[in-house]
Amino acid sequence: MTTAAVNYAKVLYELSVPQTSVQETKELLRESPEFQEVLENPLVSFEEKEKVIDRLLPEEMRNFVKTACRHNKAGLLKEILSDYEELCRKQQRILTAVLRYVTPPKEEQLENIRKFLCRQFHAKRADIELKEDKSLIGGFVLLAEGQEYDWSLRGRYRKLEQKLTRR
Repeated sequence: MTTAAVNYAKVLYELSVPQTSVQETKELLRESPEFQEVLENPLVSFEEKEKVIDRLLPEEMRNFVKTACRHNKAGLLKEILSDYEELCRKQQRILTAVLRYVTPPKEEQLENIRKFLCRQFHAKRADIELKEDKSLIGGFVLLAEGQEYDWSLRGRYRKLEQKLTRR
């Protein structure tokens, strides 16, 4: 996260641009690296960039992207849009977490983890990204808001090892 990207994301949020327009722009940047290259390329004139922006982007996003290009911040657009989404989630009190596991959790277990996260972080909703990680040996590791909850066998082995070596 760069300061410039965060600041631009805040401005975009304050402009009250519909999230669908922001999402559409993000998809276009992801699916078309050529579009991103045109916006970043200093050899392409601003007038040419304006024409491309007017042709491809939702109307609500055009002026914002043109301003980013005018200030040579087009290279930060993907980061700006990600920071914008994070800002929206925080405003709506939606927590994002990552669950690394050996065996996929059952739906009931996931629901209990969501409830735990909502209580712990005072969130309305918890979105959990699932990632398989066989190196944990067993159990799982939950990462949310910079805090790690390690209920893995590997983590327990490490704690036991630390206790034994301290004596």
